[in-house]
Amino acid sequence: MYAEVAEHRMPYDIDGTEVGFRSMSDIGSIEQIIGNGMASWLDSTAKGNLNKENRSQSWKVGDYRLGAAFWFFFPELREVNKVAFHWGSTTGGSFVNHTIQGSADTTNGVDGTWETGVYTIPAANTDMDHWRNKIFTLSFSGPVKAIRIGFRESSPQFEDVYLCGIHLYGRKAAGEQQDDVALTDASGVELTSLIDFGDQPEGTTEIQSFKIKNTSSSRIANNVNIQLNHADFTISFSQDGPWQSVLDISSIGPGSLSSTIFVRNLLGPPLLALGPKAARAIVTVGSWT
Repeated sequence: MYAEVAEHRMPYDIDGTEVGFRSMSDIGSIEQIIGNGMASWLDSTAKGNLNKENRSQSWKVGDYRLGAAFWFFFPELREVNKVAFHWGSTTGGSFVNHTIQGSADTTNGVDGTWETGVYTIPAANTDMDHWRNKIFTLSFSGPVKAIRIGFRESSPQFEDVYLCGIHLYGRKAAGEQQDDVALTDASGVELTSLIDFGDQPEGTTEIQSFKIKNTSSSRIANNVNIQLNHADFTISFSQDGPWQSVLDISSIGPGSLSSTIFVRNLLGPPLLALGPKAARAIVTVGSWT
């Protein structure tokens, strides 16, 4: 069993966050990478891959030569307090140095005031569930609008090291973007950790549930769409189905809850290749009135 992570994992690939990247082969320090700024922006597919936990994906964040840096620009101030890296199936990282820094006022990832966070990166290994059992704490003195993460490798053989994912945990800072929705349990208490289906035997079905809360104090959430990102899971407004991958809710009033949404995990018969997976309920609001 895994230790429960009482925090939200950020869906930065779909929430308006922009992600920049640079890798270099001729460097003496990690500051050189950061000082040169971003070389490119990750597109939606690349951001989605970086926020996955699937090491068999066709695009891997790897082959960084001697060093690399990522920049995450959020659409509002956020409290970022946990991070996880997902390593490839062959090797983990061996770093001379690394840094995770945050800024509340940068405009381009190089200017502004930057603070180095307080953290300890766990030793990398090739475990399939490294993205979940090696989540580590990150702390800044206050909310940040952007963070940058840099690495410098200890040898010229960095092409042998593959980092498949970066996961960020946290939430919008107090007072930021009040018109929003949140996932809750059946009684309306906001979920702050993953819904864990546990050690489920092959050939069985498990059903859990959640609700959607409109956290706005004054506006109606219209045309709310819920989609799942993994084919092993389906959703329904009834515990008896019909089960599907997409649901629509016409509106949710200010401070109100949706009806119960049931999630079914149908695990087929042997012989399947099992492993931890993280499915998401992707909720979008058509308009606010």
